[in-house]
Amino acid sequence: MTSTKNNSKLNELLRAGGYDASDGIDSLIPSHLKQLSRPVIRRVRMLKKIQAQSLEIESQFYKELHELEMKYQPLYDAVNAKRTAIVRGEVELTDADGELPPLVSELEPQTLEKLEESAPVEGGEPSKGIPGFWFNTLNMYASISDIIKEYDEPILKYLVDITSEVNKEPTGFSLFFHFAENPYFTNAVLTKHYEVNLDLDPQKPFSYDGPTIVKSQGCEIDWKDGKNVTQKIVKKKQKKGAQAGKYVTKTVTNESFFNFFDPKVTSITEEMDDIEEQKTNDDFEIGQIIREQLIPRAVLFFTGEAAEEDDFDEFDDEEEMGDEQSEEEDNAMH
Repeated sequence: MTSTKNNSKLNELLRAGGYDASDGIDSLIPSHLKQLSRPVIRRVRMLKKIQAQSLEIESQFYKELHELEMKYQPLYDAVNAKRTAIVRGEVELTDADGELPPLVSELEPQTLEKLEESAPVEGGEPSKGIPGFWFNTLNMYASISDIIKEYDEPILKYLVDITSEVNKEPTGFSLFFHFAENPYFTNAVLTKHYEVNLDLDPQKPFSYDGPTIVKSQGCEIDWKDGKNVTQKIVKKKQKKGAQAGKYVTKTVTNESFFNFFDPKVTSITEEMDDIEEQKTNDDFEIGQIIREQLIPRAVLFFTGEAAEEDDFDEFDDEEEMGDEQSEEEDNAMH
């Protein structure tokens, strides 16, 4: 049940958005609609009927796009296999590879020359591939970097590839995280599956907003003894009962990137509280980011070029806010 305080606040927000909430929070009718004549209302309703037809076309578009993604998947896989071979050190470059693009395209040639000149020349046994490629690629995306904890980092340095697959039945996609042999778990591959709804709901057609992830499922991680970073043991003092005053130990969930692979099936339900729903939405968002951005443009995130635009946008926003604040301060002084 919503409190009176919350009702009042909601009413204010509704009025600010052009809604008439004078009759309570159920009266979500914009004030300008109350001024329409009956013929105009009928015309608007006809526009709603046309809108439904447009959304049906949009739904069909996304279904065909999904088919197209499956068609092109083998082509992407073939190109990405070349990347994997270099990252894992399975092939070495030769003069036959020809001229290569600059390390960072937007930097001045002099800056790039200095960077290469200052790079250490390997001695002794040469390194293989590109160490830490996928760890650093993941770390360059802020919303993913936020969930990577310090104790996750040494594990992620064994991550040698991330691949994806478009699924027809059920409609969706899968992510595969490939790991080298490591002292943390025995799995060679960790998986995450996402089920996507492409259909328009005939009961709520106007809520359609393109493909929606409706379900996800991770996998069991076979942790080696004492290496499970997704759990921690806490000691608590009993306050009641026969054990009052004594300390007991309890295993609880620990924050970790590897909670992303939680094996239980996750889907948004009406019974979820706000925190659970937000966590589920965050999980869905990360899955989409990895599939749609990180895997296709991994090297550009590794070099920082793909994240560059976001950084500049953030800087511009801060600069604009700073200018506005300065103007307000000047006005206040006068």
